[in-house]
Amino acid sequence: MKDVLSKFRELPFIETVKLILSSRIFPFFMGAVSLLFYYCGWDIATIYFLGITGSATVLLLDDLTPIIPQFLFLDVIISVNHSPSQMAAESGYYSNPVIYWQAIIVVGVYVAAILARIAFSVKRGTFKPNPVFFGLCAFSLVLVLNGIGSVGYSAFNLMYGIFMAFFFLAIFMLLSGNAQLNEENYKKIGWGFFAFSLVLVIELAVVYITKWNSGLFTAEGAVDKQQIVFGWGIWNTMGMLLVISIPAVMMLASKYEYGFFFLVYASLLALCAVLTMSRQAMVGAVIAYPASLIVCLVKSKARSLNAVAAGGVIAIAAIIVAAKWDLIGTLLGSVKDGMFSPEGELSGNQRIPLIEKALKNFLGNPVFGSGFFAGELGHELNDVDYTGLGFVPEMACNTLAQVLGACGMIGIAIYCVHRIQTIIAFAEKPNFNKLYIAVLISALLIMSLFDNHMFYIFPTMYYSSLLPFATGKGAEGKSVFPVRISENRQKAAV
Repeated sequence: MKDVLSKFRELPFIETVKLILSSRIFPFFMGAVSLLFYYCGWDIATIYFLGITGSATVLLLDDLTPIIPQFLFLDVIISVNHSPSQMAAESGYYSNPVIYWQAIIVVGVYVAAILARIAFSVKRGTFKPNPVFFGLCAFSLVLVLNGIGSVGYSAFNLMYGIFMAFFFLAIFMLLSGNAQLNEENYKKIGWGFFAFSLVLVIELAVVYITKWNSGLFTAEGAVDKQQIVFGWGIWNTMGMLLVISIPAVMMLASKYEYGFFFLVYASLLALCAVLTMSRQAMVGAVIAYPASLIVCLVKSKARSLNAVAAGGVIAIAAIIVAAKWDLIGTLLGSVKDGMFSPEGELSGNQRIPLIEKALKNFLGNPVFGSGFFAGELGHELNDVDYTGLGFVPEMACNTLAQVLGACGMIGIAIYCVHRIQTIIAFAEKPNFNKLYIAVLISALLIMSLFDNHMFYIFPTMYYSSLLPFATGKGAEGKSVFPVRISENRQKAAV
C-alpha cells in the first residue's frame, strides 16, 4: 500500500497538482475564486473548492506551509445572500439538509485527511514533541474538561471542548510535523496573507461604495459600523483579519529590493482597519503597524527606500489628520457609542457585564469553571446574531475571563503556563522572520482581550498553524522539523 501511494504521488499529473498547490501564486487564484463565488452566492461551490484543495494539499505536499493561506480563506466563505446572521440576510440556506449534509461530508473528508497526515508524521518521526506541544496538550485537556462537576453541566461542554482542542492541538501538530522554518516558507506566508488581504480590502470597499448614500452614515455624520456587515462576519471580524495581515505583508517589505510597495500597502491595511470602526481593530493596528514597521526598517533588503516610503506615509497621514481633524472626529464618532451605560457607568459596549458573568461562573465552580454552556454565560446560542454560528455559545469577549469562567483555576493556570512557554520558545533562538509572526500572533491575542477570537474556530486555526513559525528552534534558512522535501518540490517554489 505504501509503495502504491508513493507511485501515485509521483505521477506527472499529481506532480503538476503539487506544483500548483505549493505555488505563491495559488493564493491569488483562491482569492479570485472566493470573491467570485462570494458575490454570486455560490457558497457550496466555495466549500467544495476549499475542501478539495485543502484535502489535496494535506495529502499530497511534503511541506504543508501552503495550507496556512488556505485556512485564511475558510473564514470568508459565507456570502451576504446566504448568511444565517440576523445582521445580514438571516437566510435559511445553511439549515437546508441538501446544503449542510454536503458541507458536513466535505469538512469530514478534510478533517480525516488532517488526522491521517498527523498520524503519518508521528509514525514517520517528523513530528517532535516540545514544551510548547506539551503545554498545548495540557490546555486542550482542560478545554475538554471545561465545567466538569458544575451545576448544569451538559454534553455540550464536552463536545465544544473536544471541538476547540482539535483546533488548538491538531492544527499545531499538523504544521509542526510537516513544515520547514526557512526563508522560502516565510515568504509564502507573507504572500498568502497579501492575497487574502486583497479580498478583505475589496469587500470592505464594496460595502463603503454600495452603502455610501444608503445608510452608511448616521444623522450626525459618523460612519454607522452596524452597516459594515459581511456574510461571514461583522466589523470586528473584518478588523481583526486586516490587522493580523499587517505584519505578514510588512515582512514582504523587508525581503525585496522594491519592498516599499508592500510597506505602503500595509499602511493601507492599517487605514482599512480603522475604517471598519472596530475599536479592537484600532487598538490592534496601533500595536501591529508600528511594531512591524520598526522591524522592517531595522532588517530590510532596501532599508533606504523603505525609510523614505515610511516617512512619506507618516507625513501624508499627519497632514491629512491635521487638515481634516474635525471631519475625522465626526466620521469616527460612532466609536464611542456603547462605551457607557445609560446610567453613565463604563460598560465597554456590554463587555464589562459579560466579564462579570464569567467571574460569577468561576465562583460557581472555581476548580474547573462552569463550562462553555452553563452558568451566567453560554446558556444561549445567541452568537447567531453576529456571525450566524449557531453552535457557538455566548462568551465573555475576553480570553482570560473566558478561560477563567469556563475552565476555572486549572484552566487559567495552564493557559498562563502555555503563554510563558511560547515566549521562552521564541526567545531561545529569535530571528526577524519569527519576530514578524510573533507580532502577528501578539496582535491577535491583544484583540482577543476584547472579543472571542481565540475560541472562534478560524482565528484558532491561524494561531495554531502559525505558532510553530514563531516558536520553532531552527535558524533562518534551516529546517525546524526534519521533513524530507523532494527535489522537484524545492525547485517548484514560484
